[in-house]
Amino acid sequence: MRIRTRNDLIKFIEDNAPTKSILRAVLNHNENLGGFYRLPVNRTGGWIVRVTSKFNKQWLLAINFDDRTYSRYKVWIIAAIPWKYWDGDSSENPLYQGDYPEKYKEKRNGTT
Repeated sequence: MRIRTRNDLIKFIEDNAPTKSILRAVLNHNENLGGFYRLPVNRTGGWIVRVTSKFNKQWLLAINFDDRTYSRYKVWIIAAIPWKYWDGDSSENPLYQGDYPEKYKEKRNGTT
C-alpha cells in the first residue's frame, strides 16, 4: 500500500492499529499533524496522527517505514510530538501539511 492521501493514512492506521482501543479512537476522532522529516522511533521521516477516544484518552501515532525492512509502513505509539522536525510547509501536499498547518508551523517555530 502507498500512502498518498489523508484517507490512505487513516485507513492504514485502521487496518494496522496496535490495539482495539486505538482503533476505536481512530474512528472517533483523528488529527493528522502532518509530515516530519525525523520521528522519535527512527531517523526516517513520516507522519504523526493524534487520535482521541470518546473518553478523551489520546494517543500519538507515528507512521513510517519499518526501519528493519524499509519495505512497508508501520504504526508506532510515541510519547511526544517532535515539533522541531515538522516540515509540512515544505510541500503543497495536504497530507504533509496536516490538518492545521499554520498552527503546526507556530509550534515548530516556538511561537505558541
